[in-house]
Amino acid sequence: MQDAPDQSYRALRKVLPRSLQPTLRRVRKHISSARPSDEPYHSVFPFTQVHIRNQRNLVRLAKAIEEQAVAGDIVECGVLDGGTAALMASTAHRRIHLFDSWQGLPVASEKDGDGAIWSGEIVGSARHVVRIMRKLSVPDDHVVFHRGWFADTFPTAQIDKISLLHIDADFYDSVKLSLDTWFPKLSIGGFVQFDDYHVFIGCTRAVDEFLGANPGQNLQEEGFGYYLQKS
Repeated sequence: MQDAPDQSYRALRKVLPRSLQPTLRRVRKHISSARPSDEPYHSVFPFTQVHIRNQRNLVRLAKAIEEQAVAGDIVECGVLDGGTAALMASTAHRRIHLFDSWQGLPVASEKDGDGAIWSGEIVGSARHVVRIMRKLSVPDDHVVFHRGWFADTFPTAQIDKISLLHIDADFYDSVKLSLDTWFPKLSIGGFVQFDDYHVFIGCTRAVDEFLGANPGQNLQEEGFGYYLQKS
C-alpha cells in the first residue's frame, strides 16, 4: 500500500490558484464519461470525490438509521463540495453538521508518510455545498456549517447525539480527533464510515489504533466502504 494516492495534474497544481480547484473539478467531472446515470448519484457526481460504492453505502446507512430510528444528528468531517453530505441529508431527514476548513487539507504529520504532498490541496467550496443541498431539496435549516480547522470548531459545536458519522479527513491527526471527539456521542446502533481507510496511511493508522483500543467495535466492508456500527 502506498502512503497516499498519486497526485494528478501535479505540474498544474504548482501554478494555478488553489481557490480555482472547486470550479476546475466540477468542469472536469461534468464532462466525465464515468458519471452515473441514476439519481441522486448523477446530480452529486460533480460535487464529490468519493467513490460511487462508498456513496451508495452511505445512502444505505442513512436509510438504516431512519428505519431503525437511531437517535441523533448526522456529522460529516471533511465535506469538500457537499456531495456525500447531500446524499445523507436527503435520505435521512434530520440535521446535518458539516465540518471543513474549505482551505484544503491541513499540515500532515510524520504518521501520514508521503501524504504530505496533499497538504493544502483538495480545496472545496461552501457555496457548492449550498447548491447541491438545494438541488436535492434539503431544507436550509437542516444544514449547520462549522467552518475552520477541526481543533477550533469541534470544541464549540453543540451536538448531543449522533446517528451517522462520515469521516473523510485523510490524515492521521484529523481522523483521530474526529473519532475521539464524536464517537462517544454516537448512539448505540449508529454508524461511522471512513472514506480513506486503506487509501491514506494516516487514516489507516488512526482507525487501527481506535479499533485496538475498542475491541468491541468491528470494522466492516461494503464495496470500498469501510464502516462500523456502534455496539
